[in-house]
Amino acid sequence: MFPGVMDVDAAIRTAMESGGFSVPAPNQKIFKEQCAFCFKDPHGPDGLYINLRNYHAFCKQHAVIYANHTNYNLWVQFESTKVAVDEQRSDGEPTTKMTKLTIDAEPKYEFEDKYSVVIHPEYDNKFSNVQGIPEIVDTIKTINESTSAERLALLTSTNNGWDNEIKLITRHANLEQSDEGKVLALSGWNCEVEDCGLSENLWLNLTDGAIRCGRSQFLANGEKTRGNGHMQDYYNATRFPLVVKLGTISSNLESIDVFSYEEDDAVIDPNIVKHLMHFGLDPEKMEKTAKSTLEMELDMNEKWEWARCTEDGAMLEPIFGPGYTGLINTGSSCYMNSVLQALIQVDSFRKRYSDQALQTMLKCPIEMLHNDFNAQFAKVIHAMLSGDYSSEADPTHNHIKPLQFKRVAAGSHPEFSTAKQQDVEEYIRFLFENVSKQNQNEDIDPTNSLRFQTWNRFEDNASGKVRYTEQEEIILRLPLPEGIMKPTEKENHFTVDMTDAVQACFSKQFVEGYKSPITGEPKGANNTLSMKTFPDYLILQASKFAYTMEGVQKKLDVEMEVSETLDLSAFRGHGKREDEELLPKDSAPPADAPPEIPANVRAVAGDLMIMGFQENQSIRAAYFSNGNAEVATNWLMEHLEEPDIDAPFVMPTGTPSARGEIDPNLVDSIVEMGFSRHQATYALKQVPTVAEAVEWLFTNLDSIPEESAAATGTSSDAPEASVTESASKKSFTDGSEKYQLIGIITHMGSRPDSGHYVAHMLKDGKWVLFNDEKVALSQDPPIKLAYIYLYKRVD
Repeated sequence: MFPGVMDVDAAIRTAMESGGFSVPAPNQKIFKEQCAFCFKDPHGPDGLYINLRNYHAFCKQHAVIYANHTNYNLWVQFESTKVAVDEQRSDGEPTTKMTKLTIDAEPKYEFEDKYSVVIHPEYDNKFSNVQGIPEIVDTIKTINESTSAERLALLTSTNNGWDNEIKLITRHANLEQSDEGKVLALSGWNCEVEDCGLSENLWLNLTDGAIRCGRSQFLANGEKTRGNGHMQDYYNATRFPLVVKLGTISSNLESIDVFSYEEDDAVIDPNIVKHLMHFGLDPEKMEKTAKSTLEMELDMNEKWEWARCTEDGAMLEPIFGPGYTGLINTGSSCYMNSVLQALIQVDSFRKRYSDQALQTMLKCPIEMLHNDFNAQFAKVIHAMLSGDYSSEADPTHNHIKPLQFKRVAAGSHPEFSTAKQQDVEEYIRFLFENVSKQNQNEDIDPTNSLRFQTWNRFEDNASGKVRYTEQEEIILRLPLPEGIMKPTEKENHFTVDMTDAVQACFSKQFVEGYKSPITGEPKGANNTLSMKTFPDYLILQASKFAYTMEGVQKKLDVEMEVSETLDLSAFRGHGKREDEELLPKDSAPPADAPPEIPANVRAVAGDLMIMGFQENQSIRAAYFSNGNAEVATNWLMEHLEEPDIDAPFVMPTGTPSARGEIDPNLVDSIVEMGFSRHQATYALKQVPTVAEAVEWLFTNLDSIPEESAAATGTSSDAPEASVTESASKKSFTDGSEKYQLIGIITHMGSRPDSGHYVAHMLKDGKWVLFNDEKVALSQDPPIKLAYIYLYKRVD
């Protein structure tokens, strides 16, 4: 106890001289918005305690622990109280009054900040009058006036954006328009096809100004738009690709509905004003009178899907307690939030990052804590499981904002470090790779309970000889081939039985064009996937996304009849059988033999030669474009001036790192055989055909760099760890092949990198909806619509 002023000053001086104080440097980072070990802030009870040795902030509970651990016992307690301000507008009305266009109105607030000096362990003794110690007075002033280190990190991050539906910029931005001088009225249009005359659902072709009706589309409640598809017919006849929907044109250029038939998607036309003015249509003089295609699709599909997945309209009962903590969306972070809600269902993640949370954070040097992967992961997982942020009695603190974890986990990754929406499957792979790297020297790698090994059996059809390859995986991808999709009464809507999808995953996949290294016959090969190990937890992915022939990713409208219990014992694999003969390890042609130019490269080269390009130019362009005609044409136009463009082309024997864009349809073909998208893409950068890529993978799988290194472009003097080397550092659980469904992640939107994600988890026998910060008991979990399924092994 410190009864007098002199005693207080003396006590503070003693704490300062014992090493508990350092003068803040001019560029000192001062943390004052959140506890270093948890998510408590200065607005809660007791506020935060800022350590005067290193200027990191802690809640009272963790301040005590940290002071005992370090002997840094001098603190400034920072309490910030939110006070509502009922400001008056210039017309005398209070700003909190609802106005005609207001959807919701929140009062404005000010914050009253209070600073006190506290000496460990006497936290109830707060000293505000410290004028006798100028160093402390100046320090408190610096703390008050500084921008918090947390805010500075946010301001310098690359985050920007939200869950918007992403449109592509059309490749026809520089569209050549006709010079016939056609000028259109600003309204009153009709379809120009004889005997049609429709005055709604009209489209303007931006090449020549033709006006035609669109196709009939379903709307909500079973209604349909009127349309005879005459613009589609016009495109088929003319190949004029770019059209705009009349009635959507206005000064709000973002709302103008532009569609590219060639790209088979709604697009952005950066020159839309110029293209419209060519026909006398000035957006500034026009008003929007019709819904865009996207708006109608939302009415028909996504609003239905959104309502099903978020259980919109149902009176859901909120649920509170440990494991029911909501996560605030920090800008298209719903994919990350959904993954975190799934991971706290996994025993190994709870043990590593919750049970060992305090140990992990105390072991980390304080200056590294805010950028340490394991410390930030532990902070989030422990908070989610603590129940401290899920209390019915305190609704203002019923969620956390994992902003720092998102930044640290993403690192310099070109996609995950942004605030763009991401594919949750890709994020799981990226996150697990990071977890494994960061736990190489720890007792627990929590991903081991989800990792598994597969066998790939590759059989040369001509010789009957085989090759077996072991492969590591964390997600079992369920293909959805057309043969198992059953159409429903709804247009382009299908149902699939999960049992059929599982069977398709492990069925034989024919590799067309494979030439036997034994007989030389091009009879193809068969590749079959099977399970070598069965993990404690199994993640399944429904392959709902496919690429069109134009390379545009589209979502399949599919509902899956899900098996909530799975028995995969029929798909446990084996190695080489006694009666099987192995293919030679190196089945490549002799080193002195130049590689053959693949048939698909020659075919595209032939198309280019018909267009007037020379043979060597055409072959070179086709090769460096992976046999993709459109990419090859663009490549050729960009490289025509190069001095060796006409030189005789010889197939390279090394790694063709300069290859162009990879055809996503070729990637999908290889992924369906059990390889990851990263492996398939990497292989297609080495060789141009699916058959060659599969063969290359079987003989070179160990040489593929890890996905996270390839994505970030990181490099060092050390050689890249191979898949085999990485796998040797990991262990795999194995046991019963029977599983029970315990969670799903559902996607709403047309592409995995846009839209919204939510999670539903089975907890204590009840399904729970996790929609960012909203947590409630589920009445009707959308199991049939899920994108990711989480199963747990049962005996």
